[in-house]
Parts: sequence; structure tokens; C-alpha cells
Amino acid sequence: MTICLRITSEMFEILKLYLQGLSAYKIARKLNLDPPMVYASLKAAKTNFAEAEKMIKELKALGWPEKLPEVESQSRRGAQQKRTVAQETLLTRSEEIAFKLG
Repeated sequence: MTICLRITSEMFEILKLYLQGLSAYKIARKLNLDPPMVYASLKAAKTNFAEAEKMIKELKALGWPEKLPEVESQSRRGAQQKRTVAQETLLTRSEEIAFKLG
């Protein structure tokens, strides 16, 4: 499952103006767009928000975000361990190269 709120910067501007009370026609004139483009952007944004809201409700039913900090701390430890191993490998390789050159 992927939650992605697909809102372009243009769609964001359209939404802001719409929520400020401008009509689609006025938004189109202000942003130099065609009114059908404004309607399409508003419809796409509404669909995207509805899908994201549905997925968020499902995640909340499973205990999100209360369970999230546990996962974050575990993933951070794993990332730190990976970095340490990568650094050790890099040092070992650097030592090998220095030994061969020196």
C-alpha cells in the first residue's frame, strides 16, 4: 500500500485560491489557465485527498501513529549499524590501498 498525496504546486495554488473563495473562472484568469483545467485540478485533488483519508483511517484503526515511534527507533538503530559496518569496510579498504601503495 502506498500513500501518496499527488498534489502539484499548480494544484496547490488552485486549492488555496478556491478555499479563499475564488470561483474557478477567477482562478483560471489569475493563473492564466483554462477554466476546465481548474475544474480538473480541483477534481483530481478531491480524489487524491479522499484516497489518502481512506488509507489514513485504515492505518489509525491498526494503531497508527502510536506504534510508529517504536518502528522509528528500530530503523534508526539498523541504519546506524549499517553505517558503522560501511565505515569499517571503507577504513579496511583504505588501509589495504595504503598498504599496497606504501
